[in-house]
Amino acid sequence: MAKVQKVRADENIAVINEILERDGCIVIENVLNKNELNKLKKELAPHFDETPNCTGDFYGHATKRVSSLIAKSTLCQQMTVHPVILAVMDEFLLKGCGQYQLNLTQAIRIGAGEPQQIMHPDDPLFPYVHPGHEAMINCMWAVDEFTAENGATNVVPGSHRWERVGLIPERVPLPDEITQGVMPAGSVLIYFGSLLHCGGANRTKEPRTGVVLSYCQGWLRQSENQYLAVPLAIAKTLPERLQRLLGYFVHEPNLGQIEGRDPIELLQGKNIVNAGFEEFLPAVLQPLLDEHKARLKEAA
Repeated sequence: MAKVQKVRADENIAVINEILERDGCIVIENVLNKNELNKLKKELAPHFDETPNCTGDFYGHATKRVSSLIAKSTLCQQMTVHPVILAVMDEFLLKGCGQYQLNLTQAIRIGAGEPQQIMHPDDPLFPYVHPGHEAMINCMWAVDEFTAENGATNVVPGSHRWERVGLIPERVPLPDEITQGVMPAGSVLIYFGSLLHCGGANRTKEPRTGVVLSYCQGWLRQSENQYLAVPLAIAKTLPERLQRLLGYFVHEPNLGQIEGRDPIELLQGKNIVNAGFEEFLPAVLQPLLDEHKARLKEAA
C-alpha cells in the first residue's frame, strides 16, 4: 500500500531531499505554529468571503480559489521564503536553471460534497520534455487539518519516475498506488510537478482549506502573472529574496531584462531608462568570449 513519508520540521534537509528524490512527495509536519496559522486564516478570510465557488470540472463546483496571495497575506510572504522550502527548491530546480521563481500562489477551499478531482501531473503546464530535472515543485500548506474524509490531497508516490506518452504518464495508477497527504494544520505537503495527484473528495460537512505555493524554473513563464498579481507599490516593500522570486531578476543569458538592466533596479527606485546596457552572461561563456577576443587581437 502506498504511503507518504512524514518528517518533523527540524529534519535534516538531506533526508528530506532523499525522500523527495525517491517518492516525489513528502509531508513536513507542524512547520507553522498556532499563532501563524491564526494569522493566515485571518488574512485569507475576507477574500474567501467575497469569492464565489468555481464553476469548472477541473477546478470544481463546490471549491473556492483565491490567488495573488503575496499581495493579500503577509504570512504567505513568509511561507514563500521559508528556509526549508528554498533548500528543497535549490536542490531540485537548480538542476535545470540558474535561478527559479514563484510559479503560483493559490488558497484552495474544498467545500462539503466536492468530489475527487481528476488525477493529473502539473508539469504539462510547460509543454516540453525535461528528463533529469523538475520544471516545477508544489507546496501544499495545510490551513486546516487534512484528513482522509475532508479532501486531503491524493498522491501517487513514485509516479514522477513513470514513463510518459508525450507529456502524460503512460498509465493510470492502481488503487493501492494511491494514498493521501494526511497532515495536521500547519504542515506542508511538497510534491513534484511530475507527480500524479489530485484534490481529494470532501465527504464531511465542513470545508477544507489549503494554500499552494508553487515554484518553477526561472526561464519559464509563470502560471500566475506575478507582476500584475503583486502591485508595484507592494513589491517595493518586500525583501529582495521575495522580489526575485516574483520574477524581478535576469536569467542568464539576458532573459528578463528591461532597458538592458536587472528589473530589480525598478523596485530600488533607480532611473534605468537609457541608462546603458549590462551584460548578463553565464560564466561558462567567458572562455569562449576570451578566445574570440584573442583571435581578433591576433588578426589585427
